Amino acid sequence: MPVESVEAFPLRVKMKDRLLAGTFRYEDYQSVLVKTVWDGVPGWGEAMTRFSPEATVGMVRWVGRRLEGRDFPGPAAAWEDVYRQFRVRGQTRGIAMEALSGVEMSLWDAWGRAKGKSVSGLLSARSAARVPAYAGSIYESRGPISEQIERIRSFGLKGVKLKIGFGVTKDTRILAQARKRWDDGMMVADANGAYDSKSASKAMKAFERFRLAWFEEPVPSDDFDGYFALAKGRRVKVGAGETWFAGDFHRPLSGGLVDVVEPSVSRCGGIACEARVAREASKKGIAFSPMVGANSALSLAASMHVAAALGTIGVEYDVFDNPLVSQLTPGFPELSAGEIAVPRGPGLGVDVDWRFVKANLAG
Repeated sequence: MPVESVEAFPLRVKMKDRLLAGTFRYEDYQSVLVKTVWDGVPGWGEAMTRFSPEATVGMVRWVGRRLEGRDFPGPAAAWEDVYRQFRVRGQTRGIAMEALSGVEMSLWDAWGRAKGKSVSGLLSARSAARVPAYAGSIYESRGPISEQIERIRSFGLKGVKLKIGFGVTKDTRILAQARKRWDDGMMVADANGAYDSKSASKAMKAFERFRLAWFEEPVPSDDFDGYFALAKGRRVKVGAGETWFAGDFHRPLSGGLVDVVEPSVSRCGGIACEARVAREASKKGIAFSPMVGANSALSLAASMHVAAALGTIGVEYDVFDNPLVSQLTPGFPELSAGEIAVPRGPGLGVDVDWRFVKANLAG
């Protein structure tokens, strides 16, 4: 099967809300979409970008030049070919892997379309038709927490992720407001690596009373020593993984450093990588919850296929009108009773609105 072309489309949409987390702020929704034509069949993917869509485009084009005109029996062979080159050059994290994730996702989409099978069907002979979802994310900077909670509850979702990382005192106040408004809701506190291990330990003790589903990224993602320190006798579950790449997952999973693993399909290495992580986590008794965040509907669809095939505690879904979700793929997602219907068509099962892409190309 020859790879005929690989194209990259950088998108940027201005945010209406002010989204301020403990370690960053959002001003735009941005992403790089990837379109691959493989053996005459088009496929779409997404390469996560948080700094410069233009830089990600450059790396996607490099991957494209590596693959174009060559035959591969499946996405795995193409991925391995590029990954070997990345390892030689020390590029197994960051923008390079985000670009490869987007290309790999597009190859899975094309492969599924060519075979007339969904991605979840390619991953497993038995997969769920719907997957549970929880809301991500509440930002105090967006407006009153009580109003955001009510919006989330109106969608019938099972719970919510709250952005914290502003220090124990303020974080405790944020979580208290949310728990008061939603006593029986699943609640995730996401610090995005704002604490060190000592202050994170203090925060965990303060957060015990809020019955958290898990405390996400209490310390920076590369601070494995910090995760090890928190693992000793912890009474609040810990989650992480959205900023880990293909080679990063084995140590925390094998060492039991997390209770919930949260890979991002458009960053970690792609669909096969996320599926491998889900399988390894299952063997270790670790829950799987794919991170979607501010990414597009393509990442949401890909994550749902992995979750449908391999099981999940919940998929993150943004109810606050991310246009990369609500406008990019007409008719998707279909949400009811706290669950999202897995796209039924071949590949990712979603179609990209080309008019939206052209209207929002990053200049």
